[in-house]
Amino acid sequence: MSARRAERAYALLLRAYPRRFRMVYEREMVLVFRAMVRQRGSATPGLWLETIADVARTAPGLHAEALRAHRTTTSRTEGGSMRTMGVLAVLVGLLQAVNAFAELSAGGTAGWPGLVVAMAIVLSVLLLVAGVALLADASSAPVLSQIAAVSWLALVIVVRTVHPWMSIFSTLLAVVFPLALLVYVWTRRKLTVA
Repeated sequence: MSARRAERAYALLLRAYPRRFRMVYEREMVLVFRAMVRQRGSATPGLWLETIADVARTAPGLHAEALRAHRTTTSRTEGGSMRTMGVLAVLVGLLQAVNAFAELSAGGTAGWPGLVVAMAIVLSVLLLVAGVALLADASSAPVLSQIAAVSWLALVIVVRTVHPWMSIFSTLLAVVFPLALLVYVWTRRKLTVA
């Protein structure tokens, strides 16, 4: 076997290692293997036995270590922030629903104002559902969160132009939280894609 073919075979063996490990160490590993081939020759059975045994011994441990590191990082960052956003979505949804029901029970909500209050109640429920989906880590959570956030932002624009019944605090909450929710969902999507 030529030295070139031996390097190709070794490059295939390196595929047993985790991708991130290879990104960091593959070049140096190939250089060390090349030096070993020059010293011993590429057809030496001992070289290949040592190389295969080394890969078989170290690659599974590195995969396990990478998996543990990924789980720890994921559970610490995504799990914690997902629960936090889920709880916040539920609380904000409840607060907005209570606010809308209070406005509805106060009367004076005929016509457009009544429609806007009804929309606020529906969107509060949607925000509650998105919060529960985030807490449950459901696959539909990002989509529900985006729909709820964009809908709330649209409702705030409608409310402020048609019937400004929301308090300043409620309006700020209805703008800031949906924007934070959108940023969270988009950031999380970029992290999961990377």
